[in-house]
Amino acid sequence: MAEISPGTAQHSLLEAWRKASTEVLSQVLGAPWNVEPQAAESAPASPESYLHFGLACGGGMEGKAAVKIPQADGLTLARKLLAESGEPAELTDAHKEALEKVLRQIATAASAGLQTEYGAVDITVSSAEPPTWPGTSVAMQASENPSSVLHLELFLGEDLAANQAALDGATVAGEQAPVGPGNLDLLLGVGLNVTLRFGQRILTLREILELGSGSVIELDRQVQEPADLLLGDKLIARGEVVIVDGNYGVRVTEVADPRQRLSTL
Repeated sequence: MAEISPGTAQHSLLEAWRKASTEVLSQVLGAPWNVEPQAAESAPASPESYLHFGLACGGGMEGKAAVKIPQADGLTLARKLLAESGEPAELTDAHKEALEKVLRQIATAASAGLQTEYGAVDITVSSAEPPTWPGTSVAMQASENPSSVLHLELFLGEDLAANQAALDGATVAGEQAPVGPGNLDLLLGVGLNVTLRFGQRILTLREILELGSGSVIELDRQVQEPADLLLGDKLIARGEVVIVDGNYGVRVTEVADPRQRLSTL
């Protein structure tokens, strides 16, 4: 496996994509799946033909990435997604559409996983040509059991790290100056809406349309885990939910870095 330093945008996207893939594949296929990076020595030899999908990241994380799937493994996964039986078929447009659809679901879940660190992130999935831009390739495998293993590669563009460095340290010419000690006093009396988030869940359109009175939606957070306090789409604190005079409240146990809180203003 290629070395990607923790704390970089590349590493954050890799981890978010891995966790989201595990979650989404387990959900849509109705069985526990696990997605992990592979050691270089255990990665399979490169087949002749791949399916390529581009990932365009925007918002709090900007840059390019790509997913590369061997056609044979892509066909196997697509047939599972479409619940096809019988002898393996040729890869069709319907198979490719099924793969792109599940990748879009993974992208949505990965975007949610990146929100705490990077704010609102939008990841757009599309069919693409093999990447020609500089980056790092990470071999990964998705497995339901030892006898059902699928391979893929996540190609992480170098511009992910470069753009994040710019977001961390520089103000683009022509943009409004960031809030600092010199002008913070002007904003201290402004009323701001904060939101308490107990958890989240990805729902298909079918599940949303089937919602009715009495429906129960299981969230991705345990009862004992802290809730998120958000200002807009930025995480500013976490804490325990309490009742204050009959109203919900939150007892803060963690707060975000002051620079991150100021960046929401």
